[in-house]
Amino acid sequence: MLIWLALGAALAVAAAVGLWLATRLAPPDVKLRYLRPERLAAGRQTFRVGLRLDNPNPIPLPILGMTYRLWLNEREIASGNSHPQQRVPRRGSADIEVLLSADAGHLARTLPRLALTPQPWRYRIEGDVSVLPRLRLPYRHLGEIDLKGIVRLAASLR
Repeated sequence: MLIWLALGAALAVAAAVGLWLATRLAPPDVKLRYLRPERLAAGRQTFRVGLRLDNPNPIPLPILGMTYRLWLNEREIASGNSHPQQRVPRRGSADIEVLLSADAGHLARTLPRLALTPQPWRYRIEGDVSVLPRLRLPYRHLGEIDLKGIVRLAASLR
């Protein structure tokens, strides 16, 4: 009987901590560091993308999984998900490299139109970060980039 009581108390404490975290944790600020075409295969273009995660919270964030979608001038160009298994220090930063996948045909139609629009282009990256098995923190970052900036981002890996 005492074991069941202790188990019930432990579950109640875990639920309370999870609820507290869900209401108190701020999402990380996720910024684009670099973008580089990786490979083209079977109608899919893969990009290697560097992200910087800034944690505004007073506790470390264990990153168990991420989803992401990338737009240029309000045209979605790529999306993906990963399980980086990385820890972002409290009030600190961590760099994560992920792969984004895009439909090559969609890119072939989108990028020429984009090249004709004035620069700098607006980009948006959004998704969510899983910090516990059932706790996801949504993020969204807006920025600007021009063609020189994209070349610089791509060259930053060389």
